[in-house]
Amino acid sequence: MTPGDTCWLRNGRYQCESVLKGIRGTADMPMIFKPFPGERAVMDGTRQLPSKWTPWKNNIYKMKLNEPVWQLFSGSSLIYVARWPNASFEDGSIWRMEQSMRFTDRTFKKGAYLGKTTDGVICDRNPESHDGDSGDEGAVRLNVRSDINQTTLAETGIDFTDAIAVLNIGHWLTWARPITKHKAGDDWFKYDAGGTRMSKYVAYYILGLPALDRPNEWWYDASTKTIYLRAAGDQNPNKLPISGKVRDFSLRLIDCSHLVFQGVEFFGSTFSMNECDHVVIEDGSLTYPSTHKFMLGDFSWFHETNSDMATDKNNRRKSGKNFMTHIVNEGDGPFGNVLRNCEIAFPNSPAINLDSPGSIIENCYIHDIEWDVNSGGGSGSVPGGKGAIIRRNTVHSGGNSEGIRPGTGSIVEYNRLWNMGNLQHDGSAINIGTGAQTGTTVRYNWVHDTNRQGIRFDSTTSRMGSGGSVHNNVIFNLDSGGSKFKGDHHLLFNNTFHDSFFALPNGYGNTPPHNQNTLACNTLADIMVAWNTKNPNEEINAQLENNITGEGVVSENLRDPANLDFRPKPGSEIIDAGFVLTNADKPTETITVEFPPTLGNAPDIGAYESGDSTYWIPGRKEAAASSPVPPDGATNVKKNADLMFLGAYKADKYIVNFMNTAKDHKGKVELSNANIVHPDALRAGQTYTWRVDAVLLDGSVVEGDLWNFTVEK
Repeated sequence: MTPGDTCWLRNGRYQCESVLKGIRGTADMPMIFKPFPGERAVMDGTRQLPSKWTPWKNNIYKMKLNEPVWQLFSGSSLIYVARWPNASFEDGSIWRMEQSMRFTDRTFKKGAYLGKTTDGVICDRNPESHDGDSGDEGAVRLNVRSDINQTTLAETGIDFTDAIAVLNIGHWLTWARPITKHKAGDDWFKYDAGGTRMSKYVAYYILGLPALDRPNEWWYDASTKTIYLRAAGDQNPNKLPISGKVRDFSLRLIDCSHLVFQGVEFFGSTFSMNECDHVVIEDGSLTYPSTHKFMLGDFSWFHETNSDMATDKNNRRKSGKNFMTHIVNEGDGPFGNVLRNCEIAFPNSPAINLDSPGSIIENCYIHDIEWDVNSGGGSGSVPGGKGAIIRRNTVHSGGNSEGIRPGTGSIVEYNRLWNMGNLQHDGSAINIGTGAQTGTTVRYNWVHDTNRQGIRFDSTTSRMGSGGSVHNNVIFNLDSGGSKFKGDHHLLFNNTFHDSFFALPNGYGNTPPHNQNTLACNTLADIMVAWNTKNPNEEINAQLENNITGEGVVSENLRDPANLDFRPKPGSEIIDAGFVLTNADKPTETITVEFPPTLGNAPDIGAYESGDSTYWIPGRKEAAASSPVPPDGATNVKKNADLMFLGAYKADKYIVNFMNTAKDHKGKVELSNANIVHPDALRAGQTYTWRVDAVLLDGSVVEGDLWNFTVEK
């Protein structure tokens, strides 16, 4: 190949590892790799297992293997690693600590740890309900049911010696370690505590052959090279297409530039990109791209690289053999690598590490991330390096303490996140670390329905960050959770906090006072506090300008927040009531944010401007229009509701079809570069149906789904 050439990948599953080193296109003539028209190219990290299963016991079959495997599939469906307590994606229990983990007798009172649980020893107890103490960032809301996960370790009657304990014992730090001593009937066990540390909150679960007790579970015994399987529905696995993961990477790129990979699919493996620049991976998918090798005896945390690094000066990149998808570069960049319009589904690790200054993740769907947490949670489910742009992604269902976590000078915008930080204590959906706040901007994001904080500027007990900006975000449905901005010299403006709190700490640990030079303005928040709701009257250090806070103010001033319309109501007190920002108001020169345009004499308070011709909706743009407002199936929609939607990928024109079930109100509206339709007055109690068809740049039309909503009576 030479610059400008295209490599056509023919139909099939590529069960090999492809290495490209020193391959270079040019900016004007990149080299392109993509499937032949009408065909699929799947980079497959698995191999089919032979049909040589023999019965063992309790509907479990076994087989000797010549080559180890560390993830198992029936066709394209995941087979669960044997665990206790049991948990699954199907019922959502895998994301709920109170259902998927066991707890211990360890407590922390008056500066002392109580209980027999300590480093190297776990003493079991049943989970107990907890509302999530907003005064302690490590606390977790637990909704315990009397019929789920109430069997104690002793009551199992199982000896778990030599099984693996996954230990959520260090707030945002989780380790897997072998169980060194246990007896059937005991409510405690010992584990190898080397390299671990225990804090006040302790939860755990167990992986291993003794826990193989239900259909669709498996285990691999590396010492005997034997695989054990109880197939779904207790079927005979000799009649099923069983395959196992045998490689981490199907594509490794080293010292390459100006390459484009379009429409390539990865299954059971992933790609690595080391010391590359201007490489684009787009329109593809990564399904089950990465997982740990606990069964093979490797308990190292996930790291982003391997021995192929041209220069390996950074010790944090030296690891065991648990690898994940990564794009990494030494140096300051910018390197211009891009992951665009891809789906990352079921990575049992952080989804991708973008440690490549000046690179981009955009328009991706990233979900079901790291259910067996094997990392320092502070690394993030979607970590990005210096100058990263993390834009217009939909991210949900993660185990790692943090969600999106970029580096210094990054932009995090138009992302939608929910159900994050489920399996570690502490954390937030978007977390900006202490050293990453300078020059970083977080804007136009929705964070909602998550078991942690929404957006956070973090700090350590001895060091704090400064110089970040957060504006025009909506945080909602966090209940006792909130958003907390530690540090100083920050600019926080035009954010909306609904059923959530907005906190500006005055201090933390042994650091100097926080937020003495922070400016917070044009905030609309149900609750605004210095630290937590337990001490709402603590005076806030920060400069506060034109904020409206108090119980119920969000619902009172917005059109229909329950149905995702966060615009000001007509005639609301928040319209044109904001503080007019200028460059002179920036607390520090490192803040480079440009102020959004306003309609009227001053900005409105909150995340949206009244009268705007478009309504920004964050998240990934799909092939068809999506994210309807009001949501599909919504009830009690306001009679003056507008119809709004997230546009389709690579479309700028839309045909909106609108009708009700009685056929007495219907119409068709064409929009160009807009996403708001103002229907005639809606009738009380009526159910309406509508559809948005997208007109792509080539003139083709992508028909949308049918959506419906019911108007309040």
